[in-house]
Amino acid sequence: MEAATAPAAGAQTESRVLLTLMPVGRDRAIVALASVALAICSVVDFGASGRALVGVVLCPVLVLLAAIDLQHRVLPNGIILPAVLAVGLIVAAADPAGFLEHLYSALALFGFLFVFAAVVPGGLGMGDAKLGFLLGLALGSRTLPAMLATFAASFLAALWILFRQGLSARKQTIPFGPYMALGGILAFFLG
Repeated sequence: MEAATAPAAGAQTESRVLLTLMPVGRDRAIVALASVALAICSVVDFGASGRALVGVVLCPVLVLLAAIDLQHRVLPNGIILPAVLAVGLIVAAADPAGFLEHLYSALALFGFLFVFAAVVPGGLGMGDAKLGFLLGLALGSRTLPAMLATFAASFLAALWILFRQGLSARKQTIPFGPYMALGGILAFFLG
């Protein structure tokens, strides 16, 4: 009997942990407003299309993940994995011929970030690699411009931190998820 309830208990524990990561107060309002605004922009820009639906799912998820990563330095599987499933189903249904391109982009970015995380411990985490898979799946051929924007934004942030705090800030880490979210949103709308 205990074995049958163990998965349910694990899911409840993960749900409780996920709730503790959610933005609160003013941050929650900002995340909600930005998410709704980006979802509306997606529908306005792309009409009744699969790309618009991808944006309605992707953009709010990216905003939420950026907020969580800024606050807690974690990108939870409980958000990324359902988003991967939803985006994958939307892309497969809306553009069956282009699905493999999206899948290859997802695998390539995941692989790159996975290897980087493995080679440089403490640099990136597995959440960043999984977020890369989500971005690649959603963006397809626009994945490279998204990552170029990501690297540019994170480089500028690092320079700003060094400028403000001096050379002692070289050992400081910054969350990478918000920059991936920014790059993904820019590539989604401008690509």
